[in-house]
Amino acid sequence: IMGLADLMYHVGVRYGSKEGQEFGAQIMEFVRYHAMLTSIELAKERGAFPAIEGSIYDRKNMKWTAPKTIINYEHDWGRPEIHWDGVVEGIRKHGIRNAAQTTVAPTGTIATVAGCEGYGCEPVFALAYYRHVNDNGRDLKLTYASPRFDEALKKLGLGEEKRQEIVEQVMNEGTCQHIAEIPQAIRDTFVVSADITAEEHVLMQGALQAFVDNSLSKTVNFPENATEEDVARAYMLAWELGCKGITVYVTGSREKVVLETKATADKKAPSALSGAAGAVEARHSVTPDAPTPAPVWHGTKRARPKALTGRTFNIETPVGKAFITINENGGEQPFEAFINTAKAGSEIAAVSEAIGRLISYILRMASPVAPMDRLREVVVQLIGIGGGRSLGFGINRVRSLPDGIGQVLENYLRDKDGAGIDEEISGSLAGSPAPGVHPEPVKMKIGDICPECGEAAVVNEEGCRKCYACGYSEC
Repeated sequence: IMGLADLMYHVGVRYGSKEGQEFGAQIMEFVRYHAMLTSIELAKERGAFPAIEGSIYDRKNMKWTAPKTIINYEHDWGRPEIHWDGVVEGIRKHGIRNAAQTTVAPTGTIATVAGCEGYGCEPVFALAYYRHVNDNGRDLKLTYASPRFDEALKKLGLGEEKRQEIVEQVMNEGTCQHIAEIPQAIRDTFVVSADITAEEHVLMQGALQAFVDNSLSKTVNFPENATEEDVARAYMLAWELGCKGITVYVTGSREKVVLETKATADKKAPSALSGAAGAVEARHSVTPDAPTPAPVWHGTKRARPKALTGRTFNIETPVGKAFITINENGGEQPFEAFINTAKAGSEIAAVSEAIGRLISYILRMASPVAPMDRLREVVVQLIGIGGGRSLGFGINRVRSLPDGIGQVLENYLRDKDGAGIDEEISGSLAGSPAPGVHPEPVKMKIGDICPECGEAAVVNEEGCRKCYACGYSEC
């Protein structure tokens, strides 16, 4: 029911009010009813779910009863009629395909993409607010203003200049309740999460929960001066109404949030938000923000000095011995990597050089993430990649060239972290057999990559390139 709050804006019903609770319940009942009818139709085609016997839907001893609203229906919004007797009869005759049919998930990102102001069954967060987006480690602050609220102002006959003035007033608190120029009917309809009391939040959730057989995602918003007793009352009320879960959020209780009003942001960093209200005209405009407090290691790709210090490791891989050099550029942070495998000019050598160049670029590119942390992520991506064959056993097993490179980089990181990786462990990593394990009696000759079978078994022999794995020959 993503967009429920948008629909309530459209029909002029206040979210959280008794009328709003009934409106939400009628919609959720309609959704549940048709979800069950569809599940019965699926049961006709594919059969009931395997564990139906002994469940509440057991046709021989059915304990399921039609859900009942916790609030009396007094309004008619033109909803089609619902006949639960047909559902009961359908289950008795055909069973039902799904043991559970409905849930209400959190849809913050999806709702944003779809242009909905109300996420899931939530009320609208604010009529104007900041949305924080992570843009490659940089915090982008997007300014948003409700298009439906703007449409309501247009219907009042207000000009663009006056509408802009009102939106700028709304920008601070996110609500229009304090603006006397706006008619009461508009203020009653365009409520936001902060305008709705905790009790109304829970009552709204309870009205919906009656027709949701799983739990639903719903946040009960509290002002920053909320007490433990206030929160306790919300939990108890939710339990009494049959809610299967509840989430509470106290305004300003978290340092970083995705959505926030100007007032909340100003309390955290007054100077960073000055003049932001002037950007409201653009519905999703990017406002310049203060430099991120995270240390930026460098703003552009770093140039290579004339001299660097580093270490060279070697490891046996399924395509031959690989030599990995990791150079540092002060501060004990990795700066670049060189990888050499097999003879120059071979495919394996080209792949090795390419991996080394990519790792070097990752370490040198502009980013607020420390090079050491970037290298850790590289290790996560390389470790465990499997190829056509592997080398070694147990902890010494090397599954492919990338896996071997990942193991060396992991060894380097452990050494930098103070784990004390000594030469003996490095030697073991380089392909030495584990205690009690004998080397393979037959070792395939290592060469270039075969275009036919993909094995590293192509060698030059008697003036002809041939593959020892599949017999491929270029002669």
